[in-house]
This record gives sequence, C-alpha cells and structure tokens, in this order.
Amino acid sequence: MNSSDFPPPGGPVLESEPPPANVTRLLVLANAIVAILMGFAGSNARDALLFWAGLVPARLTLALDGQLPALGAASTLFGHMFLHGGAAHLLMNMVMLLAIGRILEPELGARRFLALYLLSGLAGGLAEWAWSPLSTVPAVGASGAISGLVAAQAMLFGRSKRSPLVQALGLGAAWVVLQVLAGAALAGPDMRIAIMAHIGGFIAGLTLARPLARP
Repeated sequence: MNSSDFPPPGGPVLESEPPPANVTRLLVLANAIVAILMGFAGSNARDALLFWAGLVPARLTLALDGQLPALGAASTLFGHMFLHGGAAHLLMNMVMLLAIGRILEPELGARRFLALYLLSGLAGGLAEWAWSPLSTVPAVGASGAISGLVAAQAMLFGRSKRSPLVQALGLGAAWVVLQVLAGAALAGPDMRIAIMAHIGGFIAGLTLARPLARP
C-alpha cells in the first residue's frame, strides 16, 4: 500500500458546480412582475405604460430634434425589453431566456451576462428606430436582448463542423423567423412586436460574445 491509495487531506476532491444563473432568474422575475401589473392595470394606465416604457420610434426622433426631453425618450430603449404582447409572447421569450441563461451566465459571469443582455436589447431598439423612425405604435418585447444571447451562445458553444459564425447565423435566422410568425399572430393594434430589434440584438450578440467571454 502506498500514499496514492489514500484520499487527499480533507476528503475526496469534488468538481465545483457552476455558479447559479441568478441574473437570469431576476430578469425572468422582472418580466413576470411587469406582465402581472399590466394584466391588472386599467386601460388608461396600460396605454400610458406602453407609451412611456414601450419603444415608440417617433419619440426618439422628436427628442433628437430637440422637441422632447431626451431622457424620457431614451427610456423607451430599455423599457420595451420588459413589456410583452400577451402571455404567449412572454412565455416564449422567458423559456428561451432560461434555457440560454443557465448556460451562458456561468460562462460570462453575472455582470458580463447582464451587460450582454442590456446592450443587445439597446442595439435592437436602435435598429427598430432606424427602420421606422416615425412610427407611433409602441414596440415591445425582450426578443432583441434574447437574440443577442442566442448569437453569443452559438459563437461560444458551437460544436458543429461548421464555423461558429455560420452556426450562429443559421440559429439566428431560425429564431427570427419564429419571432416574425409569433409577432404576426400575437401583436395587437395598440402594440407591435419589434421584429427589426431581433436583427440588431443578434448582431450585437455576435459582436460582443468573444470580447465578453472570460479567458
């Protein structure tokens, strides 16, 4: 019998578990709380919340011309990420967020994951504004931010024989098509699903995935 037959001091060495995806859970919780408040709010309060927190491109255009306060208009670029066009739209986005976040957040770390999420959503909002700068119909949904997560996951965890970029583009195309179909089915006359935000968020995820990845 030699020393190799005995376990090291302090007991057997166990593989460390990845840190919990706490930011992912908080984002899901925030979206759920906003959806519940929207459900209980009256029509006037709901319309006001959509206008002030939803992405209204015309508000950004008027703010750029100096006709509206810039801070209030800029809030739409982030507020729209926490509004959804109904329970089905919310459920689809939150399931995707949980599925990707539990893998991607431990890889990036909480702060970098949150930065990726918010920057992708911001890029998506800017893309939507650039596409229809005079629209007064609020665009809603976390899909732009989640599109960035989809792109980043494909870039960092791609395992096919194709390059990560090719795999990311294929996955992104499927995600955008799914969201376009969902938007056509779920959007109402008082809001619209931010389709162009998917493209902007996806491009942001492709761009930021490698710089944000930990060594």
